[in-house]
Amino acid sequence: MLLTPPAPAPTVATTSFLAQVAQDLTTRFVPEDLSELVVVVPTRRAVVYLKNELALATGAGEALWSPRVAAMEDYMVELAGVQVEEPITLQLLLFDILRDIDPSLDFDRFVGWSALLLQDFSSLDQNLAEPAKVFEYLSQAKALERWELAEAPAPQSMTASYFKFWDDLEKVYHALRKRMLAQHIAYPGLAYRRAVEKVTARLKQGEELPYHLFVGLGYLSRAEERLIQLLLKERRAEVRFDGDAFYMDNDSPNRAGQHLRRYRQRWELSNEAFGGPANLLRGLEREVRFVGVANASMQGKVAGQLLAEARQRHPTGTVAIVLPDETLLLPVLHGLPPAAVPDYNVTMGLSFQSTPLFNLVDLLFEVHLTGIREGADGRDYGVPRYHHLAVTKLLGHPFLRRFQLWQNRQEHEPQYHHLLDHVCREIVRRNAVLLPAAELEELGRHHPLIEALFKTWDTCDDIIAACYTLINLLKQVYQDQHSAIEAEYLYLFFTLVKRLDSVFDCREQRLSVRSFRRFLYDQMTRTRLPFSGEPIADIQVMGLLETRALDFDHVIILSCNENVLPAPKRHGSLFPYDLLNQFHLPTYADHEAATAYTFWRLLQRARHVDLIHVLPGAEGTRTGERSRFLLQLEHDLAPQNPNLTLLNLTAATQEAEALTDAFEGDLVLEKDAEMLAALRIRLENGLSPSALNEYLKCSLKFYFNRLAKFSENDEVEEKLGADGFGTAVHKALEMLLLPFAEDSRELTAQDIPGLLLRVPKEVAEALWQAEEEHHARPDEGLNHVLGQVAEQLVRRYLESLPEQPGLLPLRIKGLETKLHATVFVPLADGTTLPVRLIGTADRLDELPDGRLRVVDYKTGLVRAAELRLNAKNDPAAAREKLLLDGDSGPEKVRQLWLYRYMLESQGRPAADAAILSLRSIPEGLLTADMAFITEENQSFIEASEALIGEFARRILDPAEPIRKTDDLRRCEYCPYRGICAR
Repeated sequence: MLLTPPAPAPTVATTSFLAQVAQDLTTRFVPEDLSELVVVVPTRRAVVYLKNELALATGAGEALWSPRVAAMEDYMVELAGVQVEEPITLQLLLFDILRDIDPSLDFDRFVGWSALLLQDFSSLDQNLAEPAKVFEYLSQAKALERWELAEAPAPQSMTASYFKFWDDLEKVYHALRKRMLAQHIAYPGLAYRRAVEKVTARLKQGEELPYHLFVGLGYLSRAEERLIQLLLKERRAEVRFDGDAFYMDNDSPNRAGQHLRRYRQRWELSNEAFGGPANLLRGLEREVRFVGVANASMQGKVAGQLLAEARQRHPTGTVAIVLPDETLLLPVLHGLPPAAVPDYNVTMGLSFQSTPLFNLVDLLFEVHLTGIREGADGRDYGVPRYHHLAVTKLLGHPFLRRFQLWQNRQEHEPQYHHLLDHVCREIVRRNAVLLPAAELEELGRHHPLIEALFKTWDTCDDIIAACYTLINLLKQVYQDQHSAIEAEYLYLFFTLVKRLDSVFDCREQRLSVRSFRRFLYDQMTRTRLPFSGEPIADIQVMGLLETRALDFDHVIILSCNENVLPAPKRHGSLFPYDLLNQFHLPTYADHEAATAYTFWRLLQRARHVDLIHVLPGAEGTRTGERSRFLLQLEHDLAPQNPNLTLLNLTAATQEAEALTDAFEGDLVLEKDAEMLAALRIRLENGLSPSALNEYLKCSLKFYFNRLAKFSENDEVEEKLGADGFGTAVHKALEMLLLPFAEDSRELTAQDIPGLLLRVPKEVAEALWQAEEEHHARPDEGLNHVLGQVAEQLVRRYLESLPEQPGLLPLRIKGLETKLHATVFVPLADGTTLPVRLIGTADRLDELPDGRLRVVDYKTGLVRAAELRLNAKNDPAAAREKLLLDGDSGPEKVRQLWLYRYMLESQGRPAADAAILSLRSIPEGLLTADMAFITEENQSFIEASEALIGEFARRILDPAEPIRKTDDLRRCEYCPYRGICAR
């Protein structure tokens, strides 16, 4: 990465906020009082830092009874005296309550919105809204919706059920609350409401509560506000916010101080409660750099470089790498330079969804969901067949490939060596598009891994059993290799599955695959892989919310783009926005204000700030806009702080070395002695019209296909390709007309009705033959449509025969007839080369005068105008097209010409060669005027042999190298385009 060298960083140290708090506590309180004090901070991370600052404030060798220090969330739950239960348990409890009200409630549909409803209930309680008023407002809002309907909904309709749901919601809320309190469990919001209720009751009873100090808090829920207000009123608390005049001034437009200004006014707090507020943002000397990167994946490497630079300049300074987008954790960790940064602490934990094991589980569900067929009641899990793409993606996962390497070393089980490779090869060999579970188990030789992956899931118990088996099998691999991180993934996954197993055990409601996946993924979203490290190390990798109340000398913030910092405006609630606003429930505006405060507070004491953002137009970004916070910093803060140095930088990668000359231009193969020898052999062994056309279109493709014999990648074809479709139509016509060729009897108009009756059967058999041993059945999917098209083409052709003048009666002399000829071509070196021509005529007709006609079937569209090479009555120009032009028209004329030549060279008089285009049947047999081929005093045979000689000499001309075509349209479907960089 290339960055502009930074200016020397400021060296003046600034005391951190928590250090100030610790110094204040040890100064104001005697040790006896200090031990009775309760200090509440925003996060558990702040708890660790404050305790460390208290230890440092007492001085070396001194003992101190520490105050009780707790994170706000933990303290509220402790005051409530309940246990915050997992969402899955609460969802199932909610479902039981709803089923009591509506027995017809479908569980799969319930899963889709139940988490949001619980979240809304929690928010309602956490912000102390009155349930009766909230649900009355909601009921009235839905009544207005009913009013707008043209007519009243039927009692049993979905619309009626929808409105009944909202009418019953208050009843559901109270029933859920009653059951939770009876079991001493709660969702977070109810714990907060209960905490306030219990503190209120204790105060009314005259109980003396400990003295509280609320430190470094930002946006507060209404329950937190009420708790603080109660304690302030009883003079049992004080608050210490960390504010700055930049956003705390009453006339400041910055939303970062929105909530703090409200608290100051409501509680009549003095300026000391806000640290003055200090004027750090506008007065402190600092350097801020905006670092633009080309794409999101570069951010981790750039952050690592910036960190290494920071450690080199200030080895003892504290640095925070802050990730608003937590999915960047792994790229950042990989980007940290181990030599420059040996010790650091990761506070946020790795989301299970960012692990390779989650990807394996996701692929496993994809396999079963792409082939699943659920019954009407949602309980039938029958999976008749799995799609090959999902299967091969799953079998290619690194965890399973590592298992195969481990299995290959098990000498006592040679039958399982290279097991996954064998299954993938067999899928391609059989062209298996959809595979039954039983067949996959057979391909996998009934290995436990294959059975665990593909055995049909009939109930959620089957899913859980498959997960247990998969964990046990993979555990052997990573125990054997002593790989700690993968083993940790497996252990976490085991705990998740075990939790779901216990939750759903013996329940009457059996989940569908999709519902089970939703529950499992919800658990994975909340599960994090913890990292061990020194909690107060100088270098911290953190999420944005974890930085609350903490200060660092150097701050590096990634993803400083809109829709990441701050998050996008999403209405994640079942309640309408106007209800949230009416009852002071949090909206996205509150979340944006909270994010703004966290951002600006983090910058207050930092002397060096790097803000990394993805440049506009970069791939993988939700927006190319820089965050509004960067714009505020540039246009609002910078003009107010003369000591702020603002730099705009762009990170760039080193330019790659230029490609070699051979690949900068055309890919050229010279015709050396070895190449010429191979070309002579090709001409001697047989050159078909299609091979000659291929050479004229792209001699490089001719080389790859006919000389080097590069085979195309084997892959499963889900539908008949153009070749397979054409072959099936040709075969059907051959079988319909074969009796007339074998019996040497004429085809008349009276035979057409009988042939039409046979068309469906012959086309079906031809299609089945084309798909022999393939699992892409011709009677399913797009192949079924193609079969209908093929049947229609054959039928229309047969129906058109009586309408074409002079065509019937038709005497068929041969079907799929092999043609050949040899032309002795004199070469420049005085030798003669025997050039062999080969081809297959789809049909040979015998005309009344005894001459033969070659008929070539085309399933594509052919127009008569394409075959008029001599349209301008210029024989020389027409011959030049025949020799040089690789376009569609000359290609077809060349084919007809060579068929006619091969027929006549065998001593069989030929009338003509014709194309039958099954997509332009009304035009009849399409022939080409070949008079331009013969010059004066030349027969057709002589002229043809002269032209064939020119072709051969051109192919063997050393001055004309093998090269790729200039017509890029011909490369679109070429199997070799990757080789020649097209």
